[in-house]
Amino acid sequence: MSAEKTELLRGHLQGWPETRAVVEAVLAQWPEHDGYLLKSMQARSAAVMAATEAAARASRNLMDGEEARFAADYRWTCHRLRDEELFFHREGRYRLSTFAEASTEVYSNAEYMDHYVSGLLLTQVLWFNHAATFEMFLNRVVGAATEPFRYLEVGPGHGLMVFFAAQAPFARSLEAWDVSEVSLRETQAALSRLSLAKPVSLVQTDILEAKEPSSKFDLIVISEVLEHLEDPAAALRFLRRAVSDKGRVFINVPLNSPSPDHIFLLSTPEEATRLAEDAGFRVETLELFATQGARIERALATQVSVSVGMIVAPA
Repeated sequence: MSAEKTELLRGHLQGWPETRAVVEAVLAQWPEHDGYLLKSMQARSAAVMAATEAAARASRNLMDGEEARFAADYRWTCHRLRDEELFFHREGRYRLSTFAEASTEVYSNAEYMDHYVSGLLLTQVLWFNHAATFEMFLNRVVGAATEPFRYLEVGPGHGLMVFFAAQAPFARSLEAWDVSEVSLRETQAALSRLSLAKPVSLVQTDILEAKEPSSKFDLIVISEVLEHLEDPAAALRFLRRAVSDKGRVFINVPLNSPSPDHIFLLSTPEEATRLAEDAGFRVETLELFATQGARIERALATQVSVSVGMIVAPA
């Protein structure tokens, strides 16, 4: 821990009290993380910091006074991710390649999942690429709507995106799908704590097994999901059938991002756009955000994790 870096970090977060509270909780558990956090925060524009603060406020509501526990789980999660990164850079692939493997090692291990899911919540605030992608979602996806829309989110997780989508003035209806009944119960509990502005219908659906969508949606969000699937192309083909003719899909998928339950590797932006185009979409907007705000060219060359944000429309 560097006292100078910590003070610079605290100074940088003046005026962002919710973000600072999350950072202080992490520093209390992991003071050596100050350099990483400083670089991550310094890379953010005013718009990204505003999105960070909104995510931090919602995340603290979910933590419900247990910031210390979540911070400890964040440190635990980062150590698990570091193990996966070492394997990835040594072998050039993700360690797991099937959903069955991920289920055995991660999803069916309740204690592991408790730490992992809690730790991942804080990454929405602390990691530059997650915060920048969230800013894109707020301002150039739901915030860009000019007429009423029917919203669908696949894999809502902690519920942050669907929560903020519910606050959009043009959100007419909201639905969220997940293959796991347990995950949907956790999403429902999270949304209850966040006090939703509008009702959300939570539906257990496996888009890899579903044949035809029961209805059409004007805005579909699939964020940090495709990398967990054995056949993400099939998922996108299904969403192509679920989106309205004038609708849009927001895809957030990482490149070179080893994690304990990531099984589908994308290495370049071109691979990500090809995946969408082959499913029948045309890419309208493509934005790239690297870990700690690193230059994209260098991040891709060194296989540092990059988040791809795409807004796509039916081709």
